[in-house]
Amino acid sequence: MWGEVFDGVVRDLHGDGARLRVRYQSEMSGRIKIEIQPSGSQHVAIVVWQRGDEIGVRLIATLDQTAERQIEALRLAGAQMRRSTLRPDVDEGY
Repeated sequence: MWGEVFDGVVRDLHGDGARLRVRYQSEMSGRIKIEIQPSGSQHVAIVVWQRGDEIGVRLIATLDQTAERQIEALRLAGAQMRRSTLRPDVDEGY
C-alpha cells in the first residue's frame, strides 16, 4: 500500500507538522507514512514543501498500530477461511 521506504531524521516535530531531513534524491509529493523510532508511532502526512534533502509535511492522521494489527489479523484469517473453503471436503473421522 505504501510504496517506497526511505530513512530520514525528524528535525522538528510539532502538533500539525514536521520538518524531515531525508536520504532521498527525487522530488517527493503527496501522502507519505512516517514511522518514528524508537517509539514506533506512525503518522500519515502530506508533503508541503521540499528544499534539497529537507521536506516539510503536514500531519493529517496518527495511525493506531493496534487497529492496524487487528485489521491485518482479520485479513489473514479471511484468506485462511477462503483457502479452507476451496479444498474438497475430507472426512477425517472423529
